[in-house]
Amino acid sequence: MAVVVCASATGAPGVTTTALGLALTWPRHVLLVDGDREPAQSIQAGYLRGMDHGGRGMMRLAQLHREGTLLAPELWRQTLPLVEGGDVQRRFLPGFTTPGAARLFEHVWPAFGEAVRALDGQGADVLVDIGRIGNSGLPLGLLASADAVLVGVRSSLRSLAAAHIHLPTLEDQLRTLNAVVPAALAVVGPDRPYSTAEIAAQFALPAWVEAPWDPKAAAVLSDGEPEPRRFAASSYMGRFRSQASMLQDRLIRARDVVAAGVDR
Repeated sequence: MAVVVCASATGAPGVTTTALGLALTWPRHVLLVDGDREPAQSIQAGYLRGMDHGGRGMMRLAQLHREGTLLAPELWRQTLPLVEGGDVQRRFLPGFTTPGAARLFEHVWPAFGEAVRALDGQGADVLVDIGRIGNSGLPLGLLASADAVLVGVRSSLRSLAAAHIHLPTLEDQLRTLNAVVPAALAVVGPDRPYSTAEIAAQFALPAWVEAPWDPKAAAVLSDGEPEPRRFAASSYMGRFRSQASMLQDRLIRARDVVAAGVDR
């Protein structure tokens, strides 16, 4: 149904933890992609506690692309399980493994975007943690296949100031696309001190996600801390579950609006 690109304006606002929390509570089959172009392997080293990727991930996809292999049939094979069992498949695509590797992927992004888009036919949605917007913005080949871009911010003045600097670059990129790709905010820890409504008004962007502020619970996702009993049923994960459901509804409505515009 959807490809959602999750980005940040500056380091460590909580975008990766938010994307992971959404993936773990998403209503449908879901693939979480580590597309951070400044590799840190934070999910693999944190939540997955150093799980061996076995050569799978973005670098393997780059190699397959060089060999002329279509990426769509290979994409799911390059993933690791986020969780075992359950009716909903939750998979993870490991990211880049060396500094500068993302530069070698620049010409692969369009094919990669088409491949993740093809998962729609398999009943799976995709969340791509792309890291910082940066001076040059985000990969256009990926944005062209996205249904929306979520920009994560904390409610602190420091985080919001960085967003003011880098959001115009992203908005300029989105205006160049042939399709309408909406940008929205993911506010991590609202009311510390600014409210979600204040932040949305300041940026003239809707806030589609409010991620809960609970450093102890977040450490389970970000650092692989031991899960407390009934963590999956905790209020922290329950908040992500409700946000994931609402985000999916928003994406469905946004896609319907775009489709109606095309029909006209």
